[in-house]
Amino acid sequence: MQRLLDFSQVIDAVAGAFAAYSGGFTQTPLRVGVEPPGTDGVLLVMPSAVAKPRALGAKIVSVFRGNPARGLPTVTSTYVLSDYETGAPLAIMDGSYLTAIRTAAGSAVATRELARDDASTLGVFGTGVQARFHVETIRRVRRLQRVLVSGSSLEKAHSFCDWVSSTTGITAVPASPEETSAADILAACTTSPTPIVIADRVQEGAHVNAVGAFTPSTRELPGELMRSGRIFVDTRAGALSEAGDLLLAGIDDVAGEIGEVVLKTVQGRTSVSETTIYKSVGAAFLDASTARLAFDEAGHQAVGTVYEFDAE
Repeated sequence: MQRLLDFSQVIDAVAGAFAAYSGGFTQTPLRVGVEPPGTDGVLLVMPSAVAKPRALGAKIVSVFRGNPARGLPTVTSTYVLSDYETGAPLAIMDGSYLTAIRTAAGSAVATRELARDDASTLGVFGTGVQARFHVETIRRVRRLQRVLVSGSSLEKAHSFCDWVSSTTGITAVPASPEETSAADILAACTTSPTPIVIADRVQEGAHVNAVGAFTPSTRELPGELMRSGRIFVDTRAGALSEAGDLLLAGIDDVAGEIGEVVLKTVQGRTSVSETTIYKSVGAAFLDASTARLAFDEAGHQAVGTVYEFDAE
């Protein structure tokens, strides 16, 4: 998947998927989830059909918060891509990489549309997979000069900063939550159930991406920040039913979907002093479009193992 999916191409594909959804060219129901009794996890199924450009498939994803203590990833998933005309399976692919890159690409599209043109500092909360992918995608839509990192431990923050500097050449330093909250662009990429961004340290004109919390009872952003910013979401249906960042702050309406901003049916940033917020709970049409891109690239590059799904 890493060989097949170029960050800039995924950002463009995700922008197109946002536009397709907001333009009425997808069928994307809310995901279905089950929480196995006696565990700390959830299993989710996320199907979608995208008509422009055509993509059809479903992702099965599990989120088990106790997995790091077992030496396992918190999020694991598999994607099944189907033929748009016949429904026949085309490919089975790793859904974890797919989820990571499309989620971060969604934030990159939001940042491209909403952040100030001169935004040059990125504040990252978290040091895991999503944090890394957010650095990779956001640096492709804004010229970053500095990355501030707040992790669950100073050791993890230092390690993450070393990776940023060696991989991108951008200066990265561990920082307190207060310092990180003051960056031009924020990326909240944690599994924390309670707010981690410091509201009164967020600067006027900042842009905030929040992607970690995806249930009605969890949030990364405090209510005072949510109520003071102009909020955009991946989908109204998903965010207004699942996003604790909104629900726990008593917010029942948003400025728009990112797809509407891409289509220019809703205005994005209105002033340099406005605080903009992108809240994502995950959207299946992003998976479908990114999976289709990976499948097409696999054909071009002759990558993957051929399997006859209909063999008797």
